[in-house]
Amino acid sequence: MTMINKLFVVFFTLFAVINLIDFSFYGLHLRNLVGALGYLLMAYGSYKNTYLLAIVGAVLAMGSIAVKYVL
Repeated sequence: MTMINKLFVVFFTLFAVINLIDFSFYGLHLRNLVGALGYLLMAYGSYKNTYLLAIVGAVLAMGSIAVKYVL
């Protein structure tokens, strides 16, 4: 695993934890749980170099952001 992948894993895991905190303490919205799952999939995809999982995670994370700000 390269240094960039380690940075991505830490970055995406931090975002997942932030979304889980939002889910737990600020209203139990499903979009926060989906966002956390998306960020965790992106972290796992970066860790294992499985870019298909990272793409699926990115779609989930971007979908949760879109739901939060558009709907």
